[in-house]
This record gives sequence, structure tokens and C-alpha cells, in this order.
Amino acid sequence: MRITSQYADGVARLRLCGELDMSTTQHLHDQVSAAMAVARLSRLVIDAVDLDFCDSSGIQALVQTRSKATQQGVTFQLTNTHGVTRRALQITGVLDVLSG
Repeated sequence: MRITSQYADGVARLRLCGELDMSTTQHLHDQVSAAMAVARLSRLVIDAVDLDFCDSSGIQALVQTRSKATQQGVTFQLTNTHGVTRRALQITGVLDVLSG
């Protein structure tokens, strides 16, 4: 998985490309930690436009990321979910919570 980061006006946008699964969740956690270290961060956006697959460990990583952001007073939003990833998030009941 590849993650590109953009920062502007207190918003960090992480764009995920590839597959979010057991072998790549640590990479997401590392990138989120780096983003959360940015001074005056008010919003964290995870852009899933190029995310092709997300298994249960990937879903757990997204939920943990939302929790971490919320605990630090940072608004979290997952955007541009589609295909199999969107369906998995819907089935597990977390799509609305993460997309909020």
C-alpha cells in the first residue's frame, strides 16, 4: 500500500492506494502518527479513492485511527469509499461512523 499525505490549514489528508490488510495496517498507523504530530491539526481525512481492498484488520485500523483522532480533539473523516471496500464497511456497520 502507498499513502500520500497533504497538509493545509490544519487538515491532513492521507490518500490510500492499494490494499489495507494485515500486512499494511502498520504503515497506516505510522502515517497517521506522523500526521497527528503536525501542530494545530484540526481534521484528519482518509481518502480511500484508490483503496482497492480492505479486510477486517484494515477496518479495525480505520476504527482505531478514528478513535485516536477523536481522543486528541481532531475531526476524522473517511472519504471516497467504493466497491468491495465500501461494501465491507457497510456490512460491518462502520461506514456511517467513519464517513461522518
